[in-house]
Amino acid sequence: MKKVLFFLFVYSFLSAQNPELFSNSWYISKMVINGQTTTTPAMDAVLPPSSFTADGFYSIYYNYANSNITFSGTSDSFTKNSTVCSLADYLGTNYAAVQDYDMKNCNFYMNSVIGNVFNYEINSAGSTKTLIITDTTTGDKVYYNNSFLSTQDDAVKKSFSVYPNPAKEYLNIKNIDRNLAVKIYDMTGKLVYKDTSDHTTMKIDIRILQKGQYILLIGDYKPYTFIRE
Repeated sequence: MKKVLFFLFVYSFLSAQNPELFSNSWYISKMVINGQTTTTPAMDAVLPPSSFTADGFYSIYYNYANSNITFSGTSDSFTKNSTVCSLADYLGTNYAAVQDYDMKNCNFYMNSVIGNVFNYEINSAGSTKTLIITDTTTGDKVYYNNSFLSTQDDAVKKSFSVYPNPAKEYLNIKNIDRNLAVKIYDMTGKLVYKDTSDHTTMKIDIRILQKGQYILLIGDYKPYTFIRE
C-alpha cells in the first residue's frame, strides 16, 4: 500500500510539471547575464545534453552545474536547494571562451542563495523547442534547445579587424557590434582586461599589459591572438 501511495505521489507531482521538461534533451544555447547575451561557443568536445530529474537538474556545457531542486506544485518554477559544479580543465580550441562560458553556467546556479526561485518556460517553433530558465532575483536567463542550432558555429566564425599586431600601446578594432563583452586573456587563461563595446570600432590601451602573447575575445566572434611588444 505504501508503494502504491508513493508512486501516486510521484506521478501527481511530475504531472504538475510540463512533461516536455523531462521528455527532451536540452542543449545549452545562450545566456543573458547582466543584459549581455553570450551564445554557446564551439569547442572540440561534443556538447552533452542537460536534463531534469524529479529533484535535480544538470546544466551541462563542458563542465556541469548539478542542482538539487524542488519543483513548485502550482507554477512553472523550482527552488534551488544546493548546487555543485565540476572543475575539469578544457585545453582545446577556443579554450578561453569555453572556460569563460563554463564559469557563467556554474555561477548562474551556484551564486544564488539557497531557496532562490527559478522560473522556466518552453517555447515551440515547429519541431524546435526552447527552454528558458530565469533567475527571479536577478532576471538573468539561460536558454536551451532540444537540438543543436547552426548559429552556435556561425557565431564563432564571425571575425573582426585588429591593427597593429604586434602592438606596443594600442589595439584598434573594427567591424564589431555594440554592447558586446570585450575581454583579453593571457596564455595561462587569466583575464587581464574587460570592457564593453560602445561602437562598431574600439581602441584599447594595452600599455598596462606585460610583453607577450594574448587572446582577444569579443562577444561570440572568432578569438584573435595578438602580441604586446
